[in-house]
Amino acid sequence: MKTRLLSISLLALSAAVALGGCVYREKTVPAASPTSTVVVAPANSRVVTYPEGRYELHGDGTGTSPYYWVWIPAGATSVPNPPPPPRSVQKP
Repeated sequence: MKTRLLSISLLALSAAVALGGCVYREKTVPAASPTSTVVVAPANSRVVTYPEGRYELHGDGTGTSPYYWVWIPAGATSVPNPPPPPRSVQKP
């Protein structure tokens, strides 16, 4: 009786191991491909370039001339006179 119970248990265990391996599957996630390449500029750079154009940093960071970014589309030459800085909101 012990031998029969042992053989049935071993048979059930081996069947579970064999069938368990059939349902295991690794999930693979494809890498996302970027639509456009972004060029990261150094921290002290005043120009950030993209395939579609570039941003230029204007101003000197003071209260009278704050920093502001200007978008220049690709193919355009340089901006002869940069646009004026945005107006600041005056508190009452």
